[in-house]
Amino acid sequence: MPALWQKITSRASGGRLAKILDAIDEEIASAKSIRPVLALLDRTRDPLQRHFCDQLDSPAAARLLTVKILNLLLAQYHFRVRSTALLSRPYGLVVDPVNSCNLACPGCVHSERAKALELFDWKGGLLSEDRYTSFMKRYGPYAIQTTLCNYGEPLMNAGTPKFIRQAKRWLANTTISTNMTAKKFDAEAYVLSGLDFMTLSIDGASQAVYEQYRRKGDIEIIFSNIRSLVEARKRLGKRTPVIQWQFLAFEHNVHEIEPAAKMARELGIDQITVATPFDVSWDDPSIRPANIKPFTTVFQHDSNATALDNWNPFPGELDEPAINQAFESRWLEQLAQLPEAEFHPAAPSDHMCHWLYKNMAMDAAGRIIPCCAAPRPDADLVYDTFTGSGSNSFNTAKYKLSRLSFADKAAYEKEQRSLLPGHEPHCANCDWYSDQQKALIDAPEIEKYFKSAGNELFDERSIRILRGDAPRPSH
Repeated sequence: MPALWQKITSRASGGRLAKILDAIDEEIASAKSIRPVLALLDRTRDPLQRHFCDQLDSPAAARLLTVKILNLLLAQYHFRVRSTALLSRPYGLVVDPVNSCNLACPGCVHSERAKALELFDWKGGLLSEDRYTSFMKRYGPYAIQTTLCNYGEPLMNAGTPKFIRQAKRWLANTTISTNMTAKKFDAEAYVLSGLDFMTLSIDGASQAVYEQYRRKGDIEIIFSNIRSLVEARKRLGKRTPVIQWQFLAFEHNVHEIEPAAKMARELGIDQITVATPFDVSWDDPSIRPANIKPFTTVFQHDSNATALDNWNPFPGELDEPAINQAFESRWLEQLAQLPEAEFHPAAPSDHMCHWLYKNMAMDAAGRIIPCCAAPRPDADLVYDTFTGSGSNSFNTAKYKLSRLSFADKAAYEKEQRSLLPGHEPHCANCDWYSDQQKALIDAPEIEKYFKSAGNELFDERSIRILRGDAPRPSH
């Protein structure tokens, strides 16, 4: 028995998860190639699963949690060595249930100016249940969070509550952001969907101020829908979704922050966040961000207990055959099916886009996009179209070249001429430097997820290892 594995099994018998994870973390830090990392992850699978079986009532949930953790640790290895091809799957999923929106806010792909000038390659359409189901079967076992919105208004797809419930069946945290102006809003469906967190985009406390940015919006419809949601949550005995009012602070609305906070409290909203908006002066120079420090005011202080209640809200609906298939799949077997040379470490680089290793976005038409940016006629941001069959959308030639463009520019130029002659993926020329520093679903969301699984499952050391920022112990 290898010495490192003896160390793991000895530690595991003590029942401390952090000691198992420490041994993996040490291997990830020192490994010269991917094969010993994969071998260790494969051997760790059963001890981890047994550990969680001792803590959870559900063997299926224990296996699924094991899959998520091993995938997360492998993603950390790929990121550390700047792999260009990945065996890990994205642990953050961003999915648009609909590509349309009923508003026309300045700076958005749906603004009147953006549409008139055809600045973005963004057509309408609804996400089908079949496409979403196939997508989640492939990536859901590995996801810690599914965000069901990007540029579309999720309430415009009647199937969104079903999509949320399906993500919860994969034990993912779920979030949406909505303008809340739907004229037909099924509050009960959203409460019963298992949705964890709902952000309401409301930038004003009166119609006259609100509509300056949220063009075509009706604030009275919003308030009516909020009352319905809060009432349904109370009537059904639920504490989810946690409801956040997000107030983008502009010069024209900053005087309504205090009235908005008062209204939020009266409506029964859990918290209000005042945030700094993007600069939209290219679209409407009259809409200017206010010079105000962002802050959050929390009215309900039991959000941790709320998350614990909602981590596995549908235990009888876990897809055990699919979970077992993901659990039984060995990393070394997956490596054997692909050219091993693709997974060798790339040249070390100080800077790397986190999105390319952690998160993946899909719009309602199935287009795979590497980040939250919108495709444009002059920016190729469509890296694949997900159809439910074929190869891994997270490992297309564009994805591999994009990672290589950060890791080793000279090697990238050589590979680009070979793989995509005369064509460059947008990431190779991305100038959103600050947005490359983290993904939408990253270390804070990892911490929140594992804390929501139960205080007895993960101690602080375990969570810091899973976040990827734990100092390694000295020996």
